Amino acid sequence: MSEPPTYGRPTEFGVLSPFTLERTEYIGVSRTPICCLPVMLGGKLLGFLWGSISADEDAAGFRPVHGAGAVGFDAGGPWLGRLKRARDKGAAPADAVRRWIGEPEDPRAGGVPADAVERILPDSDAVLTLAAQSPRWTTPDTRPGG
Repeated sequence: MSEPPTYGRPTEFGVLSPFTLERTEYIGVSRTPICCLPVMLGGKLLGFLWGSISADEDAAGFRPVHGAGAVGFDAGGPWLGRLKRARDKGAAPADAVRRWIGEPEDPRAGGVPADAVERILPDSDAVLTLAAQSPRWTTPDTRPGG
């Protein structure tokens, strides 16, 4: 009797495999408590930067407030890049988020004010709720002062 056909898995292609099983970024969902900080742009709330507190989860992200439109979307790139660099250096998610408190405001991504109050939320879903309940941008596709 012949052997059944084998179907290759990404790890079975050896050094020529275009696939990797190594994760290089924080995951975008946390089911454990997170720290959450406001991100401001031109004096307006743009969104929230969050990171898991638990050593068991490796999760962090940025969530714009509802109505931030293209401005909120554009801010996500720099924040995710910053978080990736922090993870590459071995930073815990909450530390990667807290590191930005009081740093100068980026014209595209905004900043976390020096006097920002950290919130502890039950999980990353709570950030979605917080973003939905936050004040909406009055002009969603224009930057403050622009």
